[in-house]
Amino acid sequence: MKLPEHIEKYLENRYITPYVQKEFGIDWSNNKIVIPVLDNDGEFSFNKYRRSPLKESGPKYWYDKGGKIELYGWHKAKNHKTILITEGEVDCLVAWSHNIPAVTSTGGAMSFQEEWGELLKDKEVILCFDNDHAGAEGMVKVLNYVPHAKVLIIPDESDMKDVSDYVMRGGDLHKFIQTAQHFDSIEGVKEDQGNRIAVFKCHTFHDSYIKKHTRIAPKNVKRVSFSDDNVTNAKNYPMTNLITFNSDKKALCPFHNEKTPSLFYNKDSNTCYCFGMCGKVYDVISVYMELHKCSFKDAINELNKL
Repeated sequence: MKLPEHIEKYLENRYITPYVQKEFGIDWSNNKIVIPVLDNDGEFSFNKYRRSPLKESGPKYWYDKGGKIELYGWHKAKNHKTILITEGEVDCLVAWSHNIPAVTSTGGAMSFQEEWGELLKDKEVILCFDNDHAGAEGMVKVLNYVPHAKVLIIPDESDMKDVSDYVMRGGDLHKFIQTAQHFDSIEGVKEDQGNRIAVFKCHTFHDSYIKKHTRIAPKNVKRVSFSDDNVTNAKNYPMTNLITFNSDKKALCPFHNEKTPSLFYNKDSNTCYCFGMCGKVYDVISVYMELHKCSFKDAINELNKL
């Protein structure tokens, strides 16, 4: 069935080419976009539907009765070496329209299946989910099954949440993919998290990854606890009372030798970041601990006295 003009415009605005629309059988029926879903062997499984962009109420997506979670696009991507995993069929189609093999789970951000990891074990895999909490959690889950995958994070721009938005805003998808990173340890994620915090970039993925991979202390381990007020008061103590910053909010980092100031002060968060040898974010508590070579407990107690 010929697509109505407003649907053609919707797909055109997302740079989904007519060729890709035809290859994936995108259709229109009863005021909804029809997205045929094929199984891993390329056989028809079920239809997924996307409501008309002109309709603002009701579910955005739904399935034929009996529809199940499939790896959308795998029948075309499986013979390629490099594969992009997106969050959603539209982003997947955008990638294919740029000659980038892509797949996505038909069940949403958290529905990636363990057995798909075996399909992707010999592929170069890049993950790019929506720039939100669900997308971050979804990428962390995929990394459980595809640990060699690289992570690609959507830039922090207003009204830019996913691959489709990135392309619509004029982004070069091929160049963007080249910035994907592989993290082989939690330390690497923490380091990159610090770098992103320092320049005010989103670190939702990093937060989710660290939370997932941080070991919880055994219940029989006695912990030193402090009230939330004590910790908050300590963190709110002015950083500038501990370190003197110049008019550019920079200082020589006291934690390593240097001639050019590399420690930057963020007044809004009352933290500082070393762009030099440390490559770390410091709050007031960690700075006090470093300067006075004391424990976390002593730093909290002393800062609350100041």
